[in-house]
Amino acid sequence: MQPENPKSQLRDQEIRLALRDKLKVIHADESDTAIIDELSLCQGDARVDVAVVNGSLSGYEIKSDRDTLVRLPNQLAAYELCFDTMTMVVGKKHVKKCRETLPKWWGIWEAVHTEKGVKFGCWREPMPNPKITPQRVVQLLWKNELREALGELGIIPPAKASRRGLWAILIAAVPQSELFRIVRSRIRARGDWRSAPTPFRCGDSSQSFAKSQRSRSNRRWLLSEIFQHHPS
Repeated sequence: MQPENPKSQLRDQEIRLALRDKLKVIHADESDTAIIDELSLCQGDARVDVAVVNGSLSGYEIKSDRDTLVRLPNQLAAYELCFDTMTMVVGKKHVKKCRETLPKWWGIWEAVHTEKGVKFGCWREPMPNPKITPQRVVQLLWKNELREALGELGIIPPAKASRRGLWAILIAAVPQSELFRIVRSRIRARGDWRSAPTPFRCGDSSQSFAKSQRSRSNRRWLLSEIFQHHPS
Protein backbone atom coordinates (compact mmCIF):
# COMPACT_ATOMS: atom_id res chain seq x y z
CA MET A 1 0.00 0.00 0.00
CA GLN A 2 1.35 3.40 -0.95
CA PRO A 3 1.74 5.88 1.94
CA GLU A 4 -0.67 8.78 1.94
CA ASN A 5 0.64 11.86 0.20
CA PRO A 6 1.15 14.56 2.89
CA LYS A 7 -0.14 17.15 0.44
CA SER A 8 -3.52 15.39 0.42
CA GLN A 9 -3.85 15.51 4.20
CA LEU A 10 -6.35 17.98 5.61
CA ARG A 11 -4.94 20.97 7.41
CA ASP A 12 -6.19 22.22 10.76
CA GLN A 13 -7.65 25.36 9.18
CA GLU A 14 -9.58 23.38 6.57
CA ILE A 15 -11.14 21.24 9.30
CA ARG A 16 -11.87 24.27 11.46
CA LEU A 17 -13.72 26.15 8.72
CA ALA A 18 -15.77 23.08 7.80
CA LEU A 19 -16.52 22.41 11.48
CA ARG A 20 -17.75 25.95 12.02
CA ASP A 21 -20.00 25.65 8.98
CA LYS A 22 -21.43 22.37 10.28
CA LEU A 23 -22.03 23.80 13.75
CA LYS A 24 -23.75 26.84 12.25
CA VAL A 25 -26.15 24.53 10.43
CA ILE A 26 -26.78 22.40 13.53
CA HIS A 27 -27.57 25.48 15.64
CA ALA A 28 -29.15 27.63 12.91
CA ASP A 29 -32.47 27.92 14.74
CA GLU A 30 -30.96 28.70 18.14
CA SER A 31 -30.65 32.46 18.61
CA ASP A 32 -28.94 32.04 21.98
CA THR A 33 -26.01 30.03 20.58
CA ALA A 34 -22.51 31.48 20.26
CA ILE A 35 -19.70 29.70 18.38
CA ILE A 36 -16.31 30.85 19.63
CA ASP A 37 -12.83 30.10 18.30
CA GLU A 38 -9.94 29.54 20.71
CA LEU A 39 -11.84 29.92 23.98
CA SER A 40 -9.27 30.48 26.70
CA LEU A 41 -9.34 28.21 29.77
CA CYS A 42 -7.49 28.19 33.07
CA GLN A 43 -6.40 31.83 32.73
CA GLY A 44 -4.87 31.20 29.33
CA ASP A 45 -3.07 27.96 30.17
CA ALA A 46 -5.17 26.15 27.52
CA ARG A 47 -7.46 27.01 24.62
CA VAL A 48 -10.13 24.81 23.09
CA ASP A 49 -10.29 25.10 19.30
CA VAL A 50 -14.04 25.74 19.05
CA ALA A 51 -16.63 26.20 21.79
CA VAL A 52 -20.41 26.19 21.39
CA VAL A 53 -22.19 28.12 24.14
CA ASN A 54 -25.96 27.97 24.66
CA GLY A 55 -27.85 25.99 27.28
CA SER A 56 -24.64 24.05 27.75
CA LEU A 57 -20.93 24.50 27.08
CA SER A 58 -19.58 22.16 24.40
CA GLY A 59 -15.97 21.98 23.27
CA TYR A 60 -14.45 20.75 20.00
CA GLU A 61 -10.75 19.98 19.78
CA ILE A 62 -9.17 19.53 16.33
CA LYS A 63 -6.25 17.22 15.53
CA SER A 64 -5.48 17.04 11.83
CA ASP A 65 -3.29 14.31 10.33
CA ARG A 66 -0.47 16.85 10.36
CA ASP A 67 -0.79 17.27 14.14
CA THR A 68 0.52 15.06 16.92
CA LEU A 69 -1.25 14.00 20.11
CA VAL A 70 1.66 15.00 22.35
CA ARG A 71 -0.26 17.82 24.03
CA LEU A 72 -3.49 15.88 24.42
CA PRO A 73 -2.99 14.62 28.02
CA ASN A 74 -2.51 18.18 29.32
CA GLN A 75 -5.44 19.39 27.23
CA LEU A 76 -7.66 16.63 28.62
CA ALA A 77 -6.85 17.75 32.15
CA ALA A 78 -7.95 21.31 31.30
CA TYR A 79 -11.08 20.42 29.35
CA GLU A 80 -12.56 17.70 31.50
CA LEU A 81 -13.45 19.94 34.45
CA CYS A 82 -15.30 22.75 32.65
CA PHE A 83 -17.14 21.49 29.53
CA ASP A 84 -20.54 19.81 29.58
CA THR A 85 -19.49 17.79 26.53
CA MET A 86 -16.30 17.42 24.48
CA THR A 87 -15.82 16.19 20.92
CA MET A 88 -12.48 15.33 19.31
CA VAL A 89 -12.42 16.14 15.59
CA VAL A 90 -9.60 14.22 13.93
CA GLY A 91 -8.10 13.11 10.67
CA LYS A 92 -7.98 9.41 9.80
CA LYS A 93 -4.50 9.05 11.31
CA HIS A 94 -5.72 9.66 14.86
CA VAL A 95 -9.06 7.83 14.94
CA LYS A 96 -7.78 4.53 16.35
CA LYS A 97 -5.65 6.14 19.07
CA CYS A 98 -8.46 8.45 20.16
CA ARG A 99 -10.99 5.61 20.32
CA GLU A 100 -8.61 3.68 22.54
CA THR A 101 -7.49 6.45 24.88
CA LEU A 102 -10.14 9.17 25.17
CA PRO A 103 -12.60 8.98 28.08
CA LYS A 104 -15.84 7.28 27.04
CA TRP A 105 -17.85 10.49 27.45
CA TRP A 106 -15.86 12.20 24.69
CA GLY A 107 -17.36 12.24 21.20
CA ILE A 108 -15.15 11.45 18.19
CA TRP A 109 -15.69 12.85 14.69
CA GLU A 110 -13.51 11.99 11.72
CA ALA A 111 -12.86 14.74 9.16
CA VAL A 112 -12.84 13.33 5.63
CA HIS A 113 -11.88 15.03 2.38
CA THR A 114 -14.53 14.56 -0.32
CA GLU A 115 -15.27 16.06 -3.73
CA LYS A 116 -17.83 18.29 -1.99
CA GLY A 117 -15.39 19.48 0.66
CA VAL A 118 -14.67 18.35 4.20
CA LYS A 119 -17.32 16.08 5.69
CA PHE A 120 -17.56 14.51 9.13
CA GLY A 121 -18.22 10.94 10.16
CA CYS A 122 -19.25 10.20 13.74
CA TRP A 123 -17.44 7.38 15.51
CA ARG A 124 -18.84 8.26 18.92
CA GLU A 125 -21.44 10.72 20.17
CA PRO A 126 -20.46 12.88 23.17
CA MET A 127 -22.06 12.15 26.53
CA PRO A 128 -22.46 14.38 29.61
CA ASN A 129 -19.17 15.09 31.36
CA PRO A 130 -19.16 13.41 34.80
CA LYS A 131 -16.20 15.45 36.07
CA ILE A 132 -17.33 19.06 35.57
CA THR A 133 -16.69 21.29 38.61
CA PRO A 134 -17.88 24.81 39.51
CA GLN A 135 -14.33 25.68 40.62
CA ARG A 136 -13.09 25.25 37.05
CA VAL A 137 -16.14 26.62 35.23
CA VAL A 138 -16.03 29.92 37.14
CA GLN A 139 -12.48 30.49 35.89
CA LEU A 140 -13.87 31.06 32.39
CA LEU A 141 -15.08 34.51 33.47
CA TRP A 142 -13.01 37.67 33.19
CA LYS A 143 -12.57 39.78 36.32
CA ASN A 144 -14.98 42.48 35.19
CA GLU A 145 -17.57 39.82 34.36
CA LEU A 146 -17.22 38.38 37.86
CA ARG A 147 -17.83 41.80 39.41
CA GLU A 148 -20.82 42.45 37.15
CA ALA A 149 -22.35 39.08 37.98
CA LEU A 150 -21.88 39.64 41.70
CA GLY A 151 -23.34 43.14 41.41
CA GLU A 152 -26.48 41.75 39.79
CA LEU A 153 -26.80 39.44 42.79
CA GLY A 154 -26.56 42.42 45.12
CA ILE A 155 -23.09 41.46 46.31
CA ILE A 156 -20.39 44.14 46.42
CA PRO A 157 -16.99 42.46 46.88
CA PRO A 158 -13.97 44.29 48.33
CA ALA A 159 -12.47 46.76 45.86
CA LYS A 160 -9.11 44.98 45.96
CA ALA A 161 -10.50 41.44 45.79
CA SER A 162 -8.39 39.18 43.59
CA ARG A 163 -9.86 37.22 40.74
CA ARG A 164 -9.48 34.09 42.85
CA GLY A 165 -11.34 35.76 45.68
CA LEU A 166 -14.14 36.70 43.30
CA TRP A 167 -14.35 33.10 42.08
CA ALA A 168 -14.85 31.89 45.65
CA ILE A 169 -17.48 34.54 46.42
CA LEU A 170 -19.53 33.70 43.33
CA ILE A 171 -19.31 29.94 43.92
CA ALA A 172 -20.58 30.41 47.49
CA ALA A 173 -23.37 32.79 46.43
CA VAL A 174 -25.37 30.62 44.01
CA PRO A 175 -26.27 26.97 43.36
CA GLN A 176 -24.13 25.14 40.82
CA SER A 177 -26.80 25.20 38.10
CA GLU A 178 -27.18 28.98 38.44
CA LEU A 179 -23.40 29.46 38.38
CA PHE A 180 -23.16 27.54 35.12
CA ARG A 181 -26.00 29.63 33.65
CA ILE A 182 -24.24 32.86 34.67
CA VAL A 183 -20.97 31.75 33.09
CA ARG A 184 -22.60 30.73 29.81
CA SER A 185 -24.61 33.95 29.66
CA ARG A 186 -21.51 36.12 30.20
CA ILE A 187 -19.53 34.29 27.54
CA ARG A 188 -22.35 34.66 25.01
CA ALA A 189 -22.58 38.37 25.81
CA ARG A 190 -19.03 38.85 24.54
CA GLY A 191 -20.45 38.79 21.02
CA ASP A 192 -17.81 38.56 18.30
CA TRP A 193 -14.98 38.54 20.83
CA ARG A 194 -12.08 36.27 19.99
CA SER A 195 -9.18 35.38 22.24
CA ALA A 196 -6.11 37.52 21.57
CA PRO A 197 -2.98 35.68 20.39
CA THR A 198 -0.72 34.45 23.16
CA PRO A 199 1.65 37.41 23.69
CA PHE A 200 4.80 35.32 24.11
CA ARG A 201 6.42 32.29 22.52
CA CYS A 202 6.61 28.94 24.24
CA GLY A 203 10.37 29.32 24.22
CA ASP A 204 10.27 32.45 26.38
CA SER A 205 11.56 30.89 29.59
CA SER A 206 10.70 33.75 31.94
CA GLN A 207 7.12 34.05 30.71
CA SER A 208 6.70 30.28 30.56
CA PHE A 209 7.97 29.96 34.13
CA ALA A 210 5.54 32.62 35.37
CA LYS A 211 2.69 30.92 33.54
CA SER A 212 3.66 27.57 35.05
CA GLN A 213 3.75 29.08 38.53
CA ARG A 214 0.29 30.58 38.06
CA SER A 215 -1.04 27.25 36.79
CA ARG A 216 0.25 25.40 39.86
CA SER A 217 -1.22 28.09 42.11
CA ASN A 218 -4.61 27.72 40.39
CA ARG A 219 -4.50 23.95 40.80
CA ARG A 220 -3.80 24.31 44.52
CA TRP A 221 -6.79 26.68 44.85
CA LEU A 222 -8.98 24.31 42.82
CA LEU A 223 -8.07 21.32 44.96
CA SER A 224 -8.61 23.22 48.20
CA GLU A 225 -12.08 24.30 47.03
CA ILE A 226 -13.03 20.79 45.93
CA PHE A 227 -11.92 19.23 49.23
CA GLN A 228 -13.67 21.98 51.20
CA HIS A 229 -17.00 21.32 49.54
CA HIS A 230 -16.58 17.54 49.26
CA PRO A 231 -14.96 16.36 52.49
CA SER A 232 -14.03 12.68 52.74
